[in-house]
Amino acid sequence: MPENQPFRPELLAPAGDMEKLTTAILYGADAVYLGGEGLNLRAGAGGFDRQGLTEAFAKTAKAGVKAYYTLNVYPRQSHMKELHAQIDMLGELKPDAVIAADPGVIRLLRRELPEIPVHISTQANTSNVEAVRFWRENGARRVNVARELRSAELGEMLDACRKQMPNMELEVFVHGAMCMAVSGRCYMSALLNDRPGNLGQCSHPCRYEYRPTAITFEERTRPGENLWEIREQGGPAQDRPADEEFTFDAPEEFTFSTPEEAGQQPVADPALSAALDTDGWTKFFAAEDLCLLHYLEWFMRLKVASIKIEGRTKSSAYLAQVVDAYKSALLAASTGRFHPEIFLAELVNAASRPLTTGFFDPLNRGIIAQPPDPEEKRPVLARLVTPIAAGRWLVQTKARWDTTEPVEVLMPGLIRPRLAAEDYGLEDERGTGVDISHPGQRGVLICDHPELKPGMFLRKPWNLDDLD
Repeated sequence: MPENQPFRPELLAPAGDMEKLTTAILYGADAVYLGGEGLNLRAGAGGFDRQGLTEAFAKTAKAGVKAYYTLNVYPRQSHMKELHAQIDMLGELKPDAVIAADPGVIRLLRRELPEIPVHISTQANTSNVEAVRFWRENGARRVNVARELRSAELGEMLDACRKQMPNMELEVFVHGAMCMAVSGRCYMSALLNDRPGNLGQCSHPCRYEYRPTAITFEERTRPGENLWEIREQGGPAQDRPADEEFTFDAPEEFTFSTPEEAGQQPVADPALSAALDTDGWTKFFAAEDLCLLHYLEWFMRLKVASIKIEGRTKSSAYLAQVVDAYKSALLAASTGRFHPEIFLAELVNAASRPLTTGFFDPLNRGIIAQPPDPEEKRPVLARLVTPIAAGRWLVQTKARWDTTEPVEVLMPGLIRPRLAAEDYGLEDERGTGVDISHPGQRGVLICDHPELKPGMFLRKPWNLDDLD
């Protein structure tokens, strides 16, 4: 990178299958992470078989995008034969790096594949400089730090690495689902459903709906003190009113000081409360989603090597919007034109849970944005698969699509040209005009827009009458 250009972190995106990998590349990912058919923490993502991995690595190499292979489970003794087979396979396929967490796996990788870099998974819960040093001494090139870190702690680690371990890279998760357990090391799924999360089989019991049989909880050494409380929606207000959303509008809200530096006592965590409550059933274990969009300039200034998006089991439509938003935001920040609200609108539209800063900024913990209401949601309607003739495209429908309404094209760089209903048409594969297309159906889009490309998506646009 030229000296006169600001540092820009690598944008690392998930690739749960070939369509998602293609989407990540098209919308600007600098690197992708993907897994095989087992021994990674997203068994539900499907993964790639050997032939699929060969094709995936060829595709990323052609696009100039790096590909990191996930081998980040904590395997048991019964898995060692499969583990050795995967390591042998990786020696032939040669990904750009392997992501791992288990010390035994890392030892085998360094012994058998010393030429392939090892990246330490966030599952390893790396939370201090000495842990980073340990991983470096054991052959790691990069560490994805624990999601529980605060900005001040990460800043100290980055400073120490820059001065003492200049070749060691730190990577940070900036967007996506969070686990209620420390760095994802949870046994709820194993206990309830015999599906261990640390083997990539999590059934997400923290997302289930529960009905409490008790309302308040006290701890033995503090009798009479209601330590945990489950409140019904509409119950007593918290310190921050329920209808007051956290914003970055006030400059004093956008700080990175510790409570001690600010002359304050640390704010106590609010009582455990039911955020969503329907007929007594609540998802009170469910964590909100992480969104560190507003801190991109900080990451650039402190030279975080890579910012990572979670979501190998998310849809390709979700991935298109999120990757495009973060890549466009990084490019804007590189040129001094970073206005977070522009990019936040895309992330909100893709969200299914509230977006929050997590633990990163302890003085500003709160919800940045709520997912859109159903009437405000702009669903992704279809994906362009391949051109079949001039002005004719094979498309796959992703959501109910009324072709008598306008659409917008999701082009990389947050370019969103609008197509009026008269600017396009849709036929089924027999050539019959289609007014309504349903998810999973294929059809032929008739449109002569010159900048359409395979892999782009069509989305419902804003209703301009409502905006007036």
